[in-house]
Amino acid sequence: MRVIIFLFLIGSIVGCNSDVTQQLEPKGVALGVMNEIVVIADDELWESAVGDTFRYYFESSYPILPAPEPLFDLRQFTVQELEGQPLRKELRTYAILTDLSDEDSETTQMVKRDMGSERFNQALSSNEPGSSVGKDKWSRGQLLFYLFGNNRDNLAASIGSNFSAIASRIHKHDEKQLRSSIYLDRINEGLSIKLQKDFGIKIDVPGEYRVAVEDVDNKTMWLRKDTDEAIINLVFQKLDYTNASQFTKENIIDIRNQFGRTYVTSDLEDNVMIVNTDDLPVYEYARTVDGVYIKELRGTWEMTKDFVAGPFISYLINQESSKSLLFVDAFVLAPGKNKREVMMQLDYIIRNAEFGTIQ
Repeated sequence: MRVIIFLFLIGSIVGCNSDVTQQLEPKGVALGVMNEIVVIADDELWESAVGDTFRYYFESSYPILPAPEPLFDLRQFTVQELEGQPLRKELRTYAILTDLSDEDSETTQMVKRDMGSERFNQALSSNEPGSSVGKDKWSRGQLLFYLFGNNRDNLAASIGSNFSAIASRIHKHDEKQLRSSIYLDRINEGLSIKLQKDFGIKIDVPGEYRVAVEDVDNKTMWLRKDTDEAIINLVFQKLDYTNASQFTKENIIDIRNQFGRTYVTSDLEDNVMIVNTDDLPVYEYARTVDGVYIKELRGTWEMTKDFVAGPFISYLINQESSKSLLFVDAFVLAPGKNKREVMMQLDYIIRNAEFGTIQ
């Protein structure tokens, strides 16, 4: 399974000195869903190695899902198809691919109009991959990425070199929509206050979550949300800090496995939840947020006696003020259903938490 990992950081496209500007005029608000890119390119270009390169990066597998799902959903239109259906010009995120040397290309001609003749000619005479960013070309709230070169090799190079920055910017562009999908109902103020008091984490718990397990003796709380398609889970556990070896990947896996053996079981004897370390990778990251050290694992969980599995994210957080550790885990059970958006929601909830709120 091909997986491309990148940091979801806000950034500009490599080699982009200024955004492509559009004339101001009354426009509607752009429509569309998260994680979708509308590609504007000539059919022949899209079916060539250039299109293969774009798909290789932007349709690569979202990390840690048991069954592959792409990072982005792609739709491709020619300029003629775009002009023939006005609604196609009201979507949110576009990638415009063109070989500037193809003067007969409608896409090249559109890019020339957008860039202006002087800047277009500079790009055409350059032997370097080119890129730029535009906003609100046809509707308000649009984001457009122009990827170009004076030949197809340079265009393909532009796609590869700008992938991480484009992906980051799209995720930032989608963030408001993502938050709205999480907190559609409300914030569960009661659970949020309880977690801050008992676990030292300031986190906005979505309104639909309920308590599945509260084990005061083991300082553990398990929250879950049930939908028609998935069971979505958040786990919080307080641990004593002893030494730095607790932050190793192996120890965090042990912590998670212990939770699974204790709380996630079935009617089958010895059927418990564990981390799959045999067939799929477990990714490890470390970072410091507001002076708080955090170790993060991403991987796949499975049940030991049946064919049930799903993705998880685990965090081990050093709460120095209380000489303790906070283990936070998010996992999903959604057999046969897509899980990308759900994992993005869980990741957003945790990444926007504050971890050092209790002294």
